[in-house]
Amino acid sequence: MGNSIYLTLGQAAEMCGWSKSALSKAIKSGKMSVYAKTNAGFQLDPSEVLRVFPTKTETLANEQSETQVKYTGNSTLSGEVEALQQQIATADIERTREREQLTDRIDSLQRMLDDEKSERRQLTVLLTDQRQKPAEQPPHKGFWARLFR
Repeated sequence: MGNSIYLTLGQAAEMCGWSKSALSKAIKSGKMSVYAKTNAGFQLDPSEVLRVFPTKTETLANEQSETQVKYTGNSTLSGEVEALQQQIATADIERTREREQLTDRIDSLQRMLDDEKSERRQLTVLLTDQRQKPAEQPPHKGFWARLFR
């Protein structure tokens, strides 16, 4: 049956680290076999590519520099995460401060309202007639009312 995953010339070049032209020359010279030739290009068996062109060994310096580049990308992200966390912390502190200010303002307005109520009551007392009313006497009946009881 065989392998069901085949590579294009570009994918094979990327996999083994050689150029596409080097792979193409190997195909033309017969050093490397091709699974199929299609309109899109060659279909290459990965094991055949690695047989003819073993992966180039990278020096330790290259590996370390690549790792550092990869880590730099992560450190950039972690730096952004830290900056966002600081912004969140700052926003939380600011929100707490604003909440305390609003609570103080509400308390102040409540005291002012209570003072206004008290003053309004005092003014109402001053403006109303506070004299004691005499006890009510029975209505005075006229002559005819007394006559026709």
